[in-house]
Amino acid sequence: MERLYLKWKDFNNNIYTLATLYKYENYYYLMIDREGITTAKKNGCAGIGTLDTNEAGYKSKELFGFFKNRILPKDSESLNKFLNKYNLEEYDEMKLLKATKGILGTDRYYLEEE
Repeated sequence: MERLYLKWKDFNNNIYTLATLYKYENYYYLMIDREGITTAKKNGCAGIGTLDTNEAGYKSKELFGFFKNRILPKDSESLNKFLNKYNLEEYDEMKLLKATKGILGTDRYYLEEE
């Protein structure tokens, strides 16, 4: 089972681990790192989208919106080109997040394996 760690980097390039994302038996799980998120928030982090970071974790049949917004939609016209760029044979949300690290040009969040 692949685990991706949600990280956030402050303006001094300090890195905080906010949560762990994984998929198991067709469910997505997000486990909040309470110490990491608390420290990151003290240093300017806005949290994890609309998720309540006071919760210990979440379980969902669908990928959480915060992460879904970080990958190309399945119905995108450029999907095949995108999959080829990352050497992926099929659309798989976790593999896309792993390949792209979920990086957006508009924030300081990213995903990585450890």
